[in-house]
Amino acid sequence: MKKLIILSVLFLILGLVVPASAQSFRDAAGDHWAYDAINQLVSAGIVEGYPDGEYKGQRSMTRYEMAVMVSRALDNIAEEQEAVKEGLNREQAQYVIEIVKRLMEKNSQESISEAQAADVIEMIEALTAEFESELNVLGADFDVLAEDLEELEAKVEALDIPEDNIEFGVTVDSIFEVADYGDEDLHAAVWLWADADVLDLTLPDDPADFADFQADFDPAVDPNEWEDADDLPSEKRFWQEYGINIYGNIAGADFNFKLDAVSNIFSEEDSAFGYQENDQEDFLMDTALLNLKYDGQLFNTLMAGDMEDYRLGRYFVDEEDLQGIEVKTDYFDLDWTFLTAGFGAEEIDDLYVIRASKQTEFGVVSANFFQMRGSDRLTNISLAVKEIALAESAVLNGEVVFNESEAENTDDILFNLNGNYEAADDLNISAGFETVGEDFYAYKDDLEEAADYDMYKIGAEYLLNENNTLAGSYRLVRIGDVIKAAENYGDEDKNIFELSLENETGAFTNKAALEYTLNDDYTDGYGTRVIELSSIYALSDKTTFAASLVNKDQDNDGSNVINYNYLKGNMTMQLTDTLSWDNEAKYILGEVGASDLEGESSALTTSLSVEF
Repeated sequence: MKKLIILSVLFLILGLVVPASAQSFRDAAGDHWAYDAINQLVSAGIVEGYPDGEYKGQRSMTRYEMAVMVSRALDNIAEEQEAVKEGLNREQAQYVIEIVKRLMEKNSQESISEAQAADVIEMIEALTAEFESELNVLGADFDVLAEDLEELEAKVEALDIPEDNIEFGVTVDSIFEVADYGDEDLHAAVWLWADADVLDLTLPDDPADFADFQADFDPAVDPNEWEDADDLPSEKRFWQEYGINIYGNIAGADFNFKLDAVSNIFSEEDSAFGYQENDQEDFLMDTALLNLKYDGQLFNTLMAGDMEDYRLGRYFVDEEDLQGIEVKTDYFDLDWTFLTAGFGAEEIDDLYVIRASKQTEFGVVSANFFQMRGSDRLTNISLAVKEIALAESAVLNGEVVFNESEAENTDDILFNLNGNYEAADDLNISAGFETVGEDFYAYKDDLEEAADYDMYKIGAEYLLNENNTLAGSYRLVRIGDVIKAAENYGDEDKNIFELSLENETGAFTNKAALEYTLNDDYTDGYGTRVIELSSIYALSDKTTFAASLVNKDQDNDGSNVINYNYLKGNMTMQLTDTLSWDNEAKYILGEVGASDLEGESSALTTSLSVEF
């Protein structure tokens, strides 16, 4: 009996389909008891019916068709036997009556008793006995199957399978890119693309000016050796990227395992440098990240793998890609973060972080220990406060950092303080101050300047009406004499003015922004102006258009540094729930260097994304 119950369960789980056609027999009468029994299984949703989606409940069913249904159950069990020996999934390991009840309730939307579920099992058992002769003709070997089922039953009873829920998701992006570098100078075009207000790329050897770049530029260099070089538009490239997500719950811990950018290149890449990346049929894993959340004493969350845009602080690691392990937990009434990581195979520096924070009545207080080991042992110890409520409408944030570099044999301090004040329902005012000592060493140079400066900032945001917001700010940066002498800066203070207007009108979201830097590089007469216009238009809930224009003019007292117009357009369409199409066009035209060398380039990228 137990063997037949196991057979019944697998019969239900496998969701067998009645064949679309079969040879007619004389005993196809609709009044045969088995005909009614199988019809009841169809009505309960346990048997799916014919491939065309119909149950054909009024059609007489042959004994052969009935036998084929049972035979397919036996065949599928035999095929699955080797996999079953290795382990059972959760559904197969559940109590038989409960499985039948759940399947019937799912299809009938009504509560099913244990007695009714037992009746269904007995019905399938009776059908198996009724069609034994036909099953023998079809090749079903009951003796061998009985032995397998007995072994399977023992495994089911011995296993204690946890109630785990694991799901999979896959995204495939097919991307095609073409670019044109025109008839103008290639050096100028690459320099324009790399500007901070365009693609913001790091050029080879990080040249100080365009003349150095022209002298050092070597088209034969593999661009993959450059930082961010992959972001330069290729004259021709066709590739795929695969994202794989595995998520669920194991023993009370929620997890998400993500594999990103596993790429396959279908054709040789033609870059702007004559470099070609050959056709590549193998899959290359780019990034992998595991996130694990667990409400236990050991840890609350664990993250391991490739961490993109990780941020600790502007003075240390600010939105850098890391590879490592992060653990967060609660202990001694404190929130702890532990991190050990590196920057990839090309960098020898290792990062170690310990952070402890606590939510108090007046705000969040945290103590941080950041250390870099490798080419230099760099240590930062900081104490920070944030979201300190001075009043109902005023919030204060601040941090003091003690910095020591063994390689430079230096130590110094960074201190910053900033706050926000809601002066009225439609007016918000912000202010800030930062000072950095002359021997402070910022690992990734993400501060306003390398060191030895004072910066003052004030800003405001005003809600003109429900559709328009006006914002503006002013920054004054003053560097010390030590840095001026070391870096050959001028003697003037740098002043940065920013003004922006954001507008929402119907389906349009628009923005106009102006940034002007007076005495750039602390040199009198050195000015930088950046104008940005952008608009996003939601044609529908599935189609969006976007366009932006950046105009930049950087001039050093009559000597051109760089000036250009950069235009970008984008169209995104959600074709179906699982299929989206994205198109982006870019065009840049400008001049660089004291000789006003002209550069021009354009690029088009189209991407088709499919989710499974």
